[in-house]
Amino acid sequence: MLSRSLILASCCLLALPAVWGYFDGCDNSYDLQAGTTYLESPYYPSNYPPRTSCRYHFKAPLDHSISIQCNINLPSSNGQCPTDNFWVDSEGDLLMRTAENFCGSGSFNRESLFTELTLAYISTSSNTGQFRCQLTVRKQNCACGWSASPRISNGQNAAQNEYPSIAALKDISNNLLTFCGGTIVSHRHIVTAAHCTLQISQITNIVAIVGTNNLQNPSSSMYYAQYAIQQMLRHPQYQNEPNVVNDIALLITAQNIKWTRGVGPICLPPVGTSSSFAYEGVDVIGWGTTYFAGPTANLLQKVDLMVASNSDCQTDYNNYAVINSGQICTYDYLGQKRDSCQYDSGGPVIKRLSRQFLVGIISFGKTCASASYAMGVNTRVTTYVNWIRQNTGLTTCVVSMQ
Repeated sequence: MLSRSLILASCCLLALPAVWGYFDGCDNSYDLQAGTTYLESPYYPSNYPPRTSCRYHFKAPLDHSISIQCNINLPSSNGQCPTDNFWVDSEGDLLMRTAENFCGSGSFNRESLFTELTLAYISTSSNTGQFRCQLTVRKQNCACGWSASPRISNGQNAAQNEYPSIAALKDISNNLLTFCGGTIVSHRHIVTAAHCTLQISQITNIVAIVGTNNLQNPSSSMYYAQYAIQQMLRHPQYQNEPNVVNDIALLITAQNIKWTRGVGPICLPPVGTSSSFAYEGVDVIGWGTTYFAGPTANLLQKVDLMVASNSDCQTDYNNYAVINSGQICTYDYLGQKRDSCQYDSGGPVIKRLSRQFLVGIISFGKTCASASYAMGVNTRVTTYVNWIRQNTGLTTCVVSMQ
């Protein structure tokens, strides 16, 4: 009988010092190609030696996954695994913080969430066992818009990795935690506002911080990563006077952004989407100031707002700005002074369906919801989907909006 238990990230069994101690002398890493390969325990079909342990880290090519089918025969006691354990981490985490633990006799199948997978065994007594796994690497279907967990002005903290596509843009030449937000749309591209790029004097000073909600302590998330920006592409017809038009830009990273549960691309509305999204709910997120001229947030903030019609938005912005068809306005329908604010610019306006879709890019507003029922102005992404896709080399996912 196969025994199985889920080992949570808080479990102390595989804390960092113990991991490295267990696998000294038998720590293996393999780059796999499409096709099938096999992993067998030491001395298979004989049993592995007592009091031994090995770790095996597998990596598939970009946008491929690894399926495994394992047969194991490990000692167990009343359905528990007191001495010998076989571990599978479908995220490929070397510390195996999200691993499953198996013992006993039987077979099972698993698949990596993305391109990496980690297997390991640990024997702590004179008992011994054996295992054999078949690993198959296949191309993954394009995926986007997932969430790892089902303060903007008067907002609330976002759940950890609730928004895997969010990026904080930082200039490493100053002490600001972030100067603008952005949204991951492909392995090499982040969408932001064009006016954010006007703040960039040296592109090599800009990094994108991803996979974390906490900019004060980003490494508190196991998915935290930082990517250098090597190029920016501002919309060629962008202007901010006398009115804001085409406020959109792309940032290109120096290397591929690695997908994890906490880092991934948002979905784009399909080309030709005609919906205005008026009177529908959206999420607006960022690390900007929590009130006008106030302090920035260390933790990612979110507010749920309603999309307003452009005609209502124009009424609100009379004598202030002309609202055009390439803009989408968000409205604090509860009258609780909730809105995006300074340093939130470039961040996403998200429509939640079965996936997360990018429908807006934070552009400008009026003094950060200092009055009730605030209206904010954003770039309407449906107007620019073709521009985004063409300038990302058609590398963004194409999915239906449902």
